Amino acid sequence: MRRKKRIYGQKKCIYSLFYGVNYGTDMKNSKKIIFLLIPLVFFVLLLESGLRFFGDFAPTRVLCYDPILGRSYCANTKGYLRDNNISMYVEVNADGLLGKPYSIKRIPGTKRVAVLGDSFTSGEAVTPDKKFTGQWESKLAKIFGDDVEVINFGVGGTGTWQQLQRFHVKAKKYSPDLTVLIFLWGNDIDNNIDQFKSGSRNPLLDDYQIGLKENILTKRKNFNKWLWNNSALYQFTHDRYKHVEIFLKSFFRPAHMKRPELPNNQSKLIKKPWDSVSMYDDVYHFNSEGWELTKKLILKLQEEVSSNGSLFAVIQIAGLSRKQVDYSILPTKEFNEFLANHGIDSFDVFEYFGNWDASNPNFIPNDGHFSETGHRNFSKITLEFLVKSLDNLE
Repeated sequence: MRRKKRIYGQKKCIYSLFYGVNYGTDMKNSKKIIFLLIPLVFFVLLLESGLRFFGDFAPTRVLCYDPILGRSYCANTKGYLRDNNISMYVEVNADGLLGKPYSIKRIPGTKRVAVLGDSFTSGEAVTPDKKFTGQWESKLAKIFGDDVEVINFGVGGTGTWQQLQRFHVKAKKYSPDLTVLIFLWGNDIDNNIDQFKSGSRNPLLDDYQIGLKENILTKRKNFNKWLWNNSALYQFTHDRYKHVEIFLKSFFRPAHMKRPELPNNQSKLIKKPWDSVSMYDDVYHFNSEGWELTKKLILKLQEEVSSNGSLFAVIQIAGLSRKQVDYSILPTKEFNEFLANHGIDSFDVFEYFGNWDASNPNFIPNDGHFSETGHRNFSKITLEFLVKSLDNLE
């Protein structure tokens, strides 16, 4: 018995000398840590369960981070989204596009249209067949008497900058006959200059190389997306952290990201443009930095589309903000002349929005995007332009 105690004591001494710790004390500390962790884990699980059952748990996030495209839909993702109390079922195919899958290889005899745009084009709140792209597809097939594919490459929160990148990375490989850019007055120009000022990958410089740093960042951001989709507690803490972060950052925003004060103390209607360093003012001045950048992006997109054997066209739209500005002060004439001078077919739907207000059934209440009615009416307004564009292919 004494011999066993002596051997055990020798082992403790060896462990202490070799590892530099007191073996017995270390075992006691480990037990304390375990006993402290048990109630902590139980408390976290209790919070998670409580937030799932009693909190506002939105289980699906369909936007992933792409090292080139930035905002991009997560491939093979499906589930319900909730926005402004609207519940919508969303499916993303294997190539990160909303809706049904399309074969990359062209089917002989099929006409193919690629559509680039932002949230008005992606139409997350509307099922694929009822979006204007889905309605274009069915109506054009009836008109031409053969198969027509209209592939929706729209992603919410993007401008011409990201849409050029999206054509290069995603749409190009589908070899479309016609590529349509849905250009949104206002937001797109803000987005373009913001991307440029923030130092994002520049598509004008063909900046498409991906390194180790970008791959690591992509994995981290997409892991955060997985946490969002699977943890109500993460959603709860993340939302509150973002609110605080946005509030604090608002004090340190550079001048171009601050909204200018409306002239003459106008709170709602903007009757006259003003000139400031703010990127939100660029839309009113056709020689502004934002417009100069936007024009370069459109011409670069035209070049890439043409070199890929596709016809390029632009459809101009506006949201509810159309009611807030005097149509005559915007450089619509200059923009249309710019497109015509560069041989770009365009259709200006901007004027139609003058008769559409927040109570109009064309928009989702408290949201501002197209409802099913809005998508249907938009497809009717633009269908003839699409038919003419496809006729030009023959």
